[in-house]
Amino acid sequence: MLDSQQLRAFVSVADHGSVTRAAEAMHLTQSAVSAQIKRLEEQLGCRVFERTTRSLQLTAQGSVLLSYARSILNLQQQAVSRLAAPRHAPTTLRLGCSEGFPSEWLFAALAGFRQRRPDVHVEITGGISTVLAKQVRQRSLDLMVGTVCDAGSDTETLWMEPLVWAFSERALLDPDAPAPLAFLSEPCPFREAALASLAGHGAANWQIVLTAQSSGALVSAATAGLAITVLTPSGMPPGLRSIPPGSFLPALPPARFVLQHAKSGTASEALSALADDVREACFRWRGAHAGAFESRVRMA
Repeated sequence: MLDSQQLRAFVSVADHGSVTRAAEAMHLTQSAVSAQIKRLEEQLGCRVFERTTRSLQLTAQGSVLLSYARSILNLQQQAVSRLAAPRHAPTTLRLGCSEGFPSEWLFAALAGFRQRRPDVHVEITGGISTVLAKQVRQRSLDLMVGTVCDAGSDTETLWMEPLVWAFSERALLDPDAPAPLAFLSEPCPFREAALASLAGHGAANWQIVLTAQSSGALVSAATAGLAITVLTPSGMPPGLRSIPPGSFLPALPPARFVLQHAKSGTASEALSALADDVREACFRWRGAHAGAFESRVRMA
């Protein structure tokens, strides 16, 4: 019978592509994770990873095992959750998610968390990260996942990207006309960073032509050639290109993708579990898209 601890170590290494990163995510030593993988391979009588000097790759047998391992672990967790007698009413956690945040992997993580933790109800609020961060500090939200330009001491940086000026790939700008700009309504960290950069570099030939309530409207306006907006490389869809800073627009500061926790609360264990799931899903998403992600950042 396959051991669940060994399967959990196997899935974590497969997701992270590294024993070291898997050990960090599982809060184990590297040698402990390696030993779990070795015992699993001995039991199966085959190799599940091909080891190179730079990374680990699944073998053909490992690829087959991965789908089974995920199903086995998921079924085990569902069985435990369904059979465990509830001792109290579900805990409610309030999560804020900022505009423009890569949401597919985040929402998938929240769906998985709901399956594993039926004792916890997560309420999700979308909005501008500046507003959400204030709500976390006021404890009307328990956790915020968002994008900021100036991270505070109460935030945890998941990753960083440059901010870029984004415009349509097909449209042309009139060099003699003011640069048309589009931003989210105040308070927006990207808007604030862009306006501060424009003021600091003495750029005067620009005008705001659109103030929107959603990042989707900004992308649509930029794609249509109506306005230039500010995005990160990971948030730039097809049809847009970045405008190199220095010609008529200044360089922009980097953006930080962060987790922000409430300082205290009664749901500390559940909140930590939710934050762990979000963090783990983020690392998996970054690992799965590492090549494309780094290429888009270099192009920017």
